[in-house]
Amino acid sequence: MVEESRSMSQGDDPGKIVIDRDACMGSGNCVFWAPGVFDLDDDGVAVVSGDFAGREEEVRKAAANCPTSAIRVEKMLSAQPRH
Repeated sequence: MVEESRSMSQGDDPGKIVIDRDACMGSGNCVFWAPGVFDLDDDGVAVVSGDFAGREEEVRKAAANCPTSAIRVEKMLSAQPRH
């Protein structure tokens, strides 16, 4: 599995977008749901192409509507000391 990821940080909710490039079929649904955030590269595979701060809902819709589930939005947990 080949993945591309890009981190996003919006206030207290940092996260990242992960695209499974092997699973992507290039439907363009992500570009439809979050234009300016996603694009298709020269191979027709989804890439994160723009800033997505403040557009988390669009990114989540793009992930939910990906026909191959190639897009994941992951919450990044900051290192916190254990007590």
